[in-house]
Amino acid sequence: MEKKSIRTWILTIIGLAMVFGFRYLPTPEGLEQLDMQVLGIFIGCIFLWIFVSTSWPSLLAMAALILSPLYSTAQGLSASMGSWVMSFVLFSSMCTYALQQTGFLRRCAIWFITRPVAKKSPWLFLALFFGGALVMGSFMSPLPTFIVFAAIAEQIFQELGYQRGDRFPQMVILCILSISSLSTATTPIAHSVPVLGFSLLEQDTGMSLNFVSYTVFGIAISLIIFLAILLIMRFLYKPDLDRIRNIDVSFLTKEKAPMTTEEKWSVAVFVFVIFLWMVPGVVAAFFPDNALASYWSGLGASVPPLLGAILLCVIQVKGKPIMSMTESLKAAPWVAVLMVAGTMILGNALTHEDVHITDWLVSLLAPFVEGLPPMVFVAAVAVFVTLVTAFASDTVTVTVSYSFLMPLVLSGVVPGVNPMALTAVIGAGACLAIATPPASGHAAVAVGTGWVRNDVLFRYGILIAVVEGLVLAFVGYPIAAALM
Repeated sequence: MEKKSIRTWILTIIGLAMVFGFRYLPTPEGLEQLDMQVLGIFIGCIFLWIFVSTSWPSLLAMAALILSPLYSTAQGLSASMGSWVMSFVLFSSMCTYALQQTGFLRRCAIWFITRPVAKKSPWLFLALFFGGALVMGSFMSPLPTFIVFAAIAEQIFQELGYQRGDRFPQMVILCILSISSLSTATTPIAHSVPVLGFSLLEQDTGMSLNFVSYTVFGIAISLIIFLAILLIMRFLYKPDLDRIRNIDVSFLTKEKAPMTTEEKWSVAVFVFVIFLWMVPGVVAAFFPDNALASYWSGLGASVPPLLGAILLCVIQVKGKPIMSMTESLKAAPWVAVLMVAGTMILGNALTHEDVHITDWLVSLLAPFVEGLPPMVFVAAVAVFVTLVTAFASDTVTVTVSYSFLMPLVLSGVVPGVNPMALTAVIGAGACLAIATPPASGHAAVAVGTGWVRNDVLFRYGILIAVVEGLVLAFVGYPIAAALM
């Protein structure tokens, strides 16, 4: 048996021992046996998610909690698979799949770097290229964004004669990765991570996400972080840009064709979905008591992409639907969907009325945070989140950070902190996962391309994470607190 396989089995056994064996440990003061069982399931599944797999531990979380005294089968499935976040992720991915399959994403990416202003300087060229990733990633998951832009970048590397290991390609892939991750913090549109944080808050307090308010917050912090990343590359990484100084990108447009009817319909449907997401928040801002806006907002964030997916399957061009239901479901991010399901039931269990873990955590952590100025606490949370997500998946980071830190705010131990704004900071911070391959799927793909080394990814990934945390705390939080 290979060493890697032996290690995986050992880690799996440790994780399973936590999940099913914690209940037999002595209970600390303030906890009961049921609390220990739930805590073991939580810690064990987090351990397995980080060190073993991001797939099957999601199912284990559901199964272990359904087998516990806390839930019946129906209750457990409702608290996990029945979460609206699951349908939000699934239907949104179907809508973005159509944009990718029709070729619209690549068309947009090339459009950015073929603007006349891109010829004025290498840094303007790069800013437009990376800016394209930021704009497009604002409406879709980071993995397809990274894949589309990395494929174009690889064409450029080959055209200019770069080899794997050269500094310039490493910087470009690192930036595409960083900005693809950053783009998921820009809006809640088709992005499960910020939405997951707010779904946990809604579960605890009834406070719900306003798409417009979050988008203002997300765009503001993303633009500042985008500029910070470029400055880090310009003055710390210092790449040699001589080869791209007079680059001719016409080779990228040789096969360019007019937009197809399918492409136009996929864009029109996606714009329609975005409109449905945004209109309740816009109307409510000017007409707070508008009955139609209240009704539509009450339907939730899953209904617009559901309607969009239906339209894409119904509208036909030349006898064929724009989107094949079968193919779109095959391409859906099922691992992410199941992680959301596992996360939702874990979050529900931690705050269940029969479980006392959050009260125990508050009493444990209170001595360390009592008396802290609100902004010091927010800054510590923001940097903690961006550093944790450098090593663990974004979904795990949101769950752990929210579950451990939000009770301190909701219980009043740290007064003066806006829970909605802090949730925005946690959700956005968890999106920024790039420093190690386990951090996210697109980080693993970036290393797999061979264009960026692990050590470069780690050094600059950690530096960017700290900068992002500080921007979230001192710029993002005040904006979110003013809007939410």
